[in-house]
Amino acid sequence: LKHAWDAFNKQVKRGRLERREATRMMQRISPTLEYNGFATVDLVIEAVIEKMEVKKAVLKEVEGSVRSGGVITSNTSSLSITEMQTAVARPADFCGMHFFNPVERMPLVEIIRGAQTSDETISTVHAAARKLEKTPVLVNDGAGFLVNRILAPYLNEAGWLLGDGASIEDVDKALTRFGMPMGPLRLLDEVGFDVSRHAGRTMYEAFGERLRPAPVLEALEKSKRLGKKGGLGFYKYEGGKEKEIDESIYAELNLRPGSRQISQQDIQRRAVFVMINEAARILEDGIVATPGDVDLGMIMGTGFPPFRGGLLRYADKIGLNTVVTELERYSKQSGERFAPAPVLTGKAAAGQTFYAG
Repeated sequence: LKHAWDAFNKQVKRGRLERREATRMMQRISPTLEYNGFATVDLVIEAVIEKMEVKKAVLKEVEGSVRSGGVITSNTSSLSITEMQTAVARPADFCGMHFFNPVERMPLVEIIRGAQTSDETISTVHAAARKLEKTPVLVNDGAGFLVNRILAPYLNEAGWLLGDGASIEDVDKALTRFGMPMGPLRLLDEVGFDVSRHAGRTMYEAFGERLRPAPVLEALEKSKRLGKKGGLGFYKYEGGKEKEIDESIYAELNLRPGSRQISQQDIQRRAVFVMINEAARILEDGIVATPGDVDLGMIMGTGFPPFRGGLLRYADKIGLNTVVTELERYSKQSGERFAPAPVLTGKAAAGQTFYAG
């Protein structure tokens, strides 16, 4: 309730909401510690901790209180919706509904179809997302779904760049100059090192060597740093506000910034091209239907610069041959994580683009 009131109050202070309307909106929230009233609701969104066994237990409990035909969703960022369906008696009425943080500001919602999810359930949740003034994108079940699967190699590559001798400032400045709303290391601070560590392990287990966590990010596990929420990450924070880069992290992680000169273009290309490569695999795996779904998800879910046209529109613009050539060069230098996806090399060889076949 406090979180909701703080969000409404912020809108009031900015003149985007009348105080009377904020009070009215608070009155629409009916808190309960039991499942009272769940029998009349049309849609339930579960948002408990990201642990499969906990989610399964809660979903099984809540389903007993929801009317037949009521839709249940899970706000999970990476856990399998198909596996969760094994915990419910009506799997056709269940799907994923992944909101992005901070929920009151981020427009994207990933609607995740499990193996047994019905079309009616997907339509219902899609309509609910639109009513909430969110932008829904339909994705099929798979580790990381759409946005987090693409973000994983991007954030991981920031760790590899640090290990190769780039400074925190070099990495973050290069990507903000490219147009990202914040640098990848600043984003890791925002996400929290504990959360990103868990996500990184999940992605490594799912996709193997190309998503092996960078040694720098693994070394963070031994530190007491948590990122922004703990007041210390790659940056220092006071009162929740970023102050400056914490230079002591270099010695703590045995890093030597500036030991190797990496150009701004190489930093940008290494970080962005691994995202293009993963997006190509996502299309090949059928996680989303079209390149437009990828670009919508990346713009609305990560703030990928709209002036670039979207991740895959940008790839088309600079040329898939360029992307493949650079990935092959980086692959020779740094290994398997840069190996171009077969669908990407195929399109480049045929002179095709993502948007034109």
